[in-house]
Formats: sequence, C-alpha cells, structure tokens
Amino acid sequence: MDVVLIITVVVFAVLIILAATYFLAYFQHPDDKWVAWFPKLVVILGISVACYNIFLLPLDVANQKGAFESGLLPMAKISIAFYIATIAMAIVIVPFTVFFYEGSDADADDEKRSAPSAFAYALKWLVPVLIFAVGLIAVLYWFLGYADIKAVNLTSVLVPNVAGQDPLDVTKSLAYCATTLDPTRPADAAPMTLCQYRTGKLHVVVNLLVYIIAIITFVGWILFSVFGGVGLIALPTDLIAQFLGRPKKISATEYAERKKLIGQHATALLEAGKTLNEDVKVASRGGVTSRRYRRLKIRENEFRKDVVILEYHYRRLEDAYRNQGGNFLRQLLLFIVGIIGSLISFFWILHMILYLIPVALHQLPFSPFLNDFFEAVNVVPFLGTAFYALFGFWLLGCVVKGNASLGMKVFFLPVHPLRMGETMMNSLVFNVGVVLITSMSVAQFCALAFRKFAKYTSNDTIFGVQMQNLRGIQYGYDAFIFILLGFAVLTIGYMLYRKKRKRPDPLDF
Repeated sequence: MDVVLIITVVVFAVLIILAATYFLAYFQHPDDKWVAWFPKLVVILGISVACYNIFLLPLDVANQKGAFESGLLPMAKISIAFYIATIAMAIVIVPFTVFFYEGSDADADDEKRSAPSAFAYALKWLVPVLIFAVGLIAVLYWFLGYADIKAVNLTSVLVPNVAGQDPLDVTKSLAYCATTLDPTRPADAAPMTLCQYRTGKLHVVVNLLVYIIAIITFVGWILFSVFGGVGLIALPTDLIAQFLGRPKKISATEYAERKKLIGQHATALLEAGKTLNEDVKVASRGGVTSRRYRRLKIRENEFRKDVVILEYHYRRLEDAYRNQGGNFLRQLLLFIVGIIGSLISFFWILHMILYLIPVALHQLPFSPFLNDFFEAVNVVPFLGTAFYALFGFWLLGCVVKGNASLGMKVFFLPVHPLRMGETMMNSLVFNVGVVLITSMSVAQFCALAFRKFAKYTSNDTIFGVQMQNLRGIQYGYDAFIFILLGFAVLTIGYMLYRKKRKRPDPLDF
C-alpha cells in the first residue's frame, strides 16, 4: 500500500472542503447567514467537486508512478464518477436551485411565493431544458458516438519460432517485418509480398458515459476559452490595480459631497427601477417569448450593472472615510496574489505558445516547458501536487473573473459579481455552476498541456485519446486553444485602449 498516496488524497480532500466552506463564509451576504441551507450545501459541494476534478490528474500521476501498469487506485472509474457527479450538479442541481430562488422572490403581484409554488416554477423551466439536452445527446451519440483513432497496420508473413517459444508469439514475425519493410521506398518499386505497411483509422464505439462527459466538456470549453482567456489577463491586472488605486483617506467635507452625489444617482436609479419593474410586469402578460419582454429583460440586466457600479463607488467612499482607506493588510495580500498570479498567467501563455499550439498543429513542440518543471518537482512528495493545484485552480479563478468582467461589458450576459460579505446566494450558486461546467474543460486542458507529465494515466486516456478523437468535434478542441490565447491578446489590447481613455465622471453610466 502506498502510504504517501493515501495521505496525499486525504490531506488535499480535507483542505478543499475547508477552503470551500471558507469561500462561502467569506462571500455570503449577512441576510443569508442563518438561512438558505440547501444552496449553501450546493455551493460547498460544487466548489469541492470542481476542485477535485482538477486534483484528479496529479492523483492519477502519483498512482501510476510513470509506469504503464495500473496503479493502486482504479482512477478510470474514480474519474468517470466525479465527472458524472459534476454533470449532475451543473445541469440539474445548480439550475434547479437558481430557478427555485428566482421563483420564490416574487410573483406578478409582488407577493412571496410559497415553497411548493417556487418548486413548480423551478421544474417548469428545468424539465424542458433537460428533455432537450437528453434528446440532443441521444441523437448525437447515435450518429457520432465513435472515436476515429489513427493507427498503423503492419502485415507480415509468419516466421518460424525457435524451439521452446510460444507458438502464438508473433513478436519475431513483427520484428522481421520491421527490419525488411522500408516505408520510404519509391512508389514505382516492385511490391513487397512479405510485409505491408498501411495507415488508417480505427472506428471505436465510445462508452455512453464518456460521450456525455465529452459533450458537456465541449460546452464548458466554449465558456473556458472565452472567460478563461479574458481572466488570464484581467484577474492579475485588477488585483494589482486595486492596490495601486486603493481608496485614500478623505475629510468629512469631501465625504459629504461625494455621498450626496451618490445619493442623487441612487434616487435616479430607484425611480428607473420602479418604472422598469412595472414595464416588465406588463410585458410578461404577453408571454416571456415576446420581443418587448426580451428587450426589457436586456434593459433590466443593464440596470443591474448600473447598480453594481454605484455600490462599488459607495463601498470605496465608506472605506476612504470610515475605514481610513480600508484594510491595508488585506489589500497588500491581494496585491501579492496579483503579482504571483501575473507570473502564473505569463507561464500559461508561454506554455501554450511553446507546447500546446505546435501540438494542435500536429507539429513537434518547441519545448515541454512546464512538463519538465512538474516532473522535476514531483519527486518531492506533495510539492508537485501543490504546484499543479496552484496552476489549475488559477485557471478556475480566471474563468470566474472573466465571467464577471464580460458580464459588465456585454449587455446580454447576466451580472453575478462576487463581493466580499455582500454576495447573495443566487449569485454564489450561479458562479459555482460556471465553475462546475468549466472544471472538466480545465481538467482536460491541463491533461493536454501536461501530457508528458501525465503519461499512462487514465485521464490522458479519457481526454487525450477518446475525447480528442471523437467524430464531429475532434477539431474543436484544437481550435479552442487558439480562441483562449486570442481572447487573452484581445484583453491586453482592450486594457491598453482603456488606459488611454479619460472618463470625466466615474458615475456617468
């Protein structure tokens, strides 16, 4: 029994649960402190499962120890079980929880819905979505549930074995074929009757569970390539910018003037919100699919963004006056995280250029880069796993940041920002859903990025062989790497452009 492996599993499993619980306590709103226990459980389980998905690869590496033979743990079954649990939470439990709390907020008459009514409201939206998803996956699996794997077919005559050798052992025949066959010989040369060399593809039926994981992971790749690319730049940049532009101590007079200005904007938003709410109610009577209702929902989303901006300026004002500029130690800690994170983002982008992009173009990589680093540090127990977790979890953080950043810029994306001590439970559950559905994509991205480090592992077989060769979507995975890098470059360009723009009034929405 591998004692180090067992200790590693237990220690990191407990640490992840503790970190998920702290995440909930750190961000939750005071109004949700002693209520909403079910969504709190969803948040803790969702974050834990998403982190376990990232943690499966280093566990798989430690289990295999670089050998082809199976290790102590049945990692293929464990990985499939976690990925199926992720899918169940991402497309059933999390949407149901969000719909339930949206349904329990208020009905058309501004009265609180009862629990059975909110439950029916959640089912009304969830069941059709599930039926559509199941039907779509069933049709795709029926027609495209195959993996087209490249293979080489060597055909040789049987060569007599030596005395005492197994008569079914064809090793000598294959060796004879390898030594006599020259694939580079001219096409017009005389045919070789003893050995034949052909390239082709094996059409393998994919396991249904693996196919379901592949389809959901493909959807997660769409979110990961966009949000992750934006977050790779936005997350470290914003953490550093928040420290450099932290609130400064102000006088009581200046505080009163700014508070009056914010109050005027708040009054205007309050009146606009009442009018918008009445318009939405009237439009909802004509059906939620009507054009007017959809336009009003877009306006409602923009209104929420204005509220988020106003709340941000109010918090900065309070920190500048009442908290004398805010908690300096916390600001300094986030600044240090931003510096370290900028290095991690830089290494990720460099690794994509040196390793992933050449592999996606079916060329030899310029350098294994991070593969060699992880192989070197993996010699020390826990150290390799810790560094891998750092790089993997940073990508999940980039997804959340990218979602928040684009949500504030793109009018049709929902706004669910994470704010310390002020995040409502529906926003927490929404962000956990995004993390869950992208966690498998991040796990696949890491398995492809560290394929040399992850050789002979079950995750490499699932992500690098079966899913990478799925009929119909095999080229999409290579394209997503370019999309991920492209959005990172676009974000750099946008930030340089934004830096040159001057905004005379920060409250001018």
